[in-house]
Amino acid sequence: MAMYVLGAVAVAIMATTSAPDEATAKEMKKLEGSWQLTSAVKDGKETPADVVKKIRVVIKGGKHSVYFADDVVAKEIPFAVDPSQNPKTTVDTLPDGQEIKGIYKLDDDTLTSCVAEVGKDRPVEFVSKPGSGHTLRVFKRIKPY
Repeated sequence: MAMYVLGAVAVAIMATTSAPDEATAKEMKKLEGSWQLTSAVKDGKETPADVVKKIRVVIKGGKHSVYFADDVVAKEIPFAVDPSQNPKTTVDTLPDGQEIKGIYKLDDDTLTSCVAEVGKDRPVEFVSKPGSGHTLRVFKRIKPY
């Protein structure tokens, strides 16, 4: 009887721990692809359109690379998402171990994210006010290069 109870507890634990993992994996799959930046605001200041149109991000396998025109400016940066939070959260881990915390929302082929400066607290809303250090970005899904 004790073995049966332990087995039932183990199955219950596995069921509760695998559900978030499945949700996270499903969410990561939705984010995969090539994304063109369409707007960006940092510290309340709009990024010029000629700069914005040169930036794209490619997400694959839990990592993202950032391109400026044809140059890679950040290669295969690992990141994690938590789709169970409201708003959904993300953490990028830089090569030196520092983290960039953010929030995001995905609406069809539009990805909106708001991130803090390296090592700072995560934003709680999709806004970039002067002096906040937050960067609000909007991307549109594009065909792969």
